[in-house]
Amino acid sequence: MSSTNLRPTHPIPNILRWLPDRWNLFIGNHRLKRYLKKLLLELRKEFREKQVIPDASRLCFLVIGESRSGKTSLIKHFVRCLTCTELNEETLDPCARTCPSCSQRAESHGLDGLFAACAVGPSTMQVHFAVVDCTKIQTPEELRSKLIGVNDWTDGLRVFYFDEVHRLVQRHMDEMLLKEVEEKNFLWMFSTAKPQQLEDMFLNRLLKLKTELPQVEEMEHWLIDRCNEWGINWEPEAIVRVVEKSNRVVGTALHALALAAIDPEIGLTLELVENDWVVKLDE
Repeated sequence: MSSTNLRPTHPIPNILRWLPDRWNLFIGNHRLKRYLKKLLLELRKEFREKQVIPDASRLCFLVIGESRSGKTSLIKHFVRCLTCTELNEETLDPCARTCPSCSQRAESHGLDGLFAACAVGPSTMQVHFAVVDCTKIQTPEELRSKLIGVNDWTDGLRVFYFDEVHRLVQRHMDEMLLKEVEEKNFLWMFSTAKPQQLEDMFLNRLLKLKTELPQVEEMEHWLIDRCNEWGINWEPEAIVRVVEKSNRVVGTALHALALAAIDPEIGLTLELVENDWVVKLDE
């Protein structure tokens, strides 16, 4: 049965820029979520008990998955949880943008400069988080300046994230990372949709994790919950078709919801999904 006469309790967000703020809102990617939550627990536990930078931070891993499958959003959520000073110890969910760390970036969605140094917990472990959007790195000098900036940090847990790292290979800059990854005691995080473009010498230094698409029923429930949350009427047949047409890629399905939100009283109809929603072949 479709929803009727729904009204959002708050303004509908920019759906295409929507980022989940709870672990259970990320569907699919169950293995990656388990890994990140386990790492989060280990980092916080070791610092709380030993008051030193955790050994668990000395990791290098690569998240592999197609475009819009949740790589970047999960990593950003992990870092938000890591730096939240009011983290729910049972669910590992961050606060509702009330702590200083979370509230300072409440409206931020981009990668560059998203996070700065943040304190974690009452004992104040500094977490330095830097992002390199590899689509924007054009020259070796630009990459070198990023690496020098991180090397200048003198204390705290250092987290370095390279998004779409295969772009560095295309510009012959991936070799600049080999020695850094091997020698620097950072938490190195990488993501790519094209792992086949990475050199074996680089891949062999990283723990590799693949994204997983959600199951059909899981994604159907997720779409219905999002429509209800945002006050968008929906038809059952349209929900089924969005799952099929998006190939179960959540980021692609959000485009259909954004289109339906233009006129939420009509909402997500089968006609809209079939005739108005254009899915690009490369999504």
